[in-house]
Amino acid sequence: MKLTRKITVTRRAIQIVSFIILMYGAFIWPIHIETPLGKIPGGTPRTTQYQRDRILWVSGKESVIDFYVPFLSCRFTARGGFFKSCSVHFFSENFTWRTSLKLMMPHILILILLMVLAGRFWCGWMCPLGAIMDFMTWLRRLAGWPRRHLSPAWQRFLTNCGHVVLWVCIAVSILISFPFLGTGANDSLFLLYCQFCPARLIYPILGGVNPCWYDKTTTITWILSLCGWTTLTLFFLGFVLPRFWCRVCAIGILSGYFNRGSLLSLDKKARACTSCGTCARNCPVDIEAVYRDRRGNIVTDPRCQLCLQCLEDCPEEGCLELKFLGKRIISS
Repeated sequence: MKLTRKITVTRRAIQIVSFIILMYGAFIWPIHIETPLGKIPGGTPRTTQYQRDRILWVSGKESVIDFYVPFLSCRFTARGGFFKSCSVHFFSENFTWRTSLKLMMPHILILILLMVLAGRFWCGWMCPLGAIMDFMTWLRRLAGWPRRHLSPAWQRFLTNCGHVVLWVCIAVSILISFPFLGTGANDSLFLLYCQFCPARLIYPILGGVNPCWYDKTTTITWILSLCGWTTLTLFFLGFVLPRFWCRVCAIGILSGYFNRGSLLSLDKKARACTSCGTCARNCPVDIEAVYRDRRGNIVTDPRCQLCLQCLEDCPEEGCLELKFLGKRIISS
């Protein structure tokens, strides 16, 4: 077996272990573990206050570990999940609660450290939703269905949508914290991104919990319920468009801001490239930057999840390299 062929084997093994821990960790180890980071006291509203017929209802009162991660570990996982939640959830609820910077800072620093260390690597190797999309790709290949590619224009559009969604949701989280908007807006728009993220519907089901499919409390919650059904439908486009949701995921967009400067990088030796296009054709998220680069050095795109499919499939020896702190880990 070619050494680089072991990348897929290793990645699949890590994805399976991560999936089991993140999705079923609360079943395996139902005892809460305290961390030295300190627990942030919940404000109002908070997920544990919502009843069974509300979008933000959760089946577990707390996670195993109050730790936030830069990929889609979700508060709505059955029994609360292993980790507390993702980065967008963290910022959204704490901005609404007006949590003091002193309490937030340890968690912010850990999130930044993880993103500086590896950027969107966490999305490609540890995210449960990403693993589900990779499983859908496997099913598509098994069925013999052709893969679809998105044009660069559509790629830019989806990426821009992701940026807009991220910052609109963060802005809403800040705005609803002000009293002049009233408690109704605060209640209906709390954790806005979570309300239409497909993980809110998918993760509970995988743990045997039926999520809230529609919330008829207000017009806003009705609209957000419809948005949730829409994003769930878009998620299943992943059968023909690999990792479709990754292209608009606000959590991945946030981590992507650190991709180019992260300690883990994808490098290219331009003189070894024959412009065969294998990297562009086989990239799960249709990134062409690696193929088009003619200068060499770091070619990690903000959308790249460092799945290393390009490195594994590259026919040119030494053309692509994965490096950490400038030191080569593996090459094509």
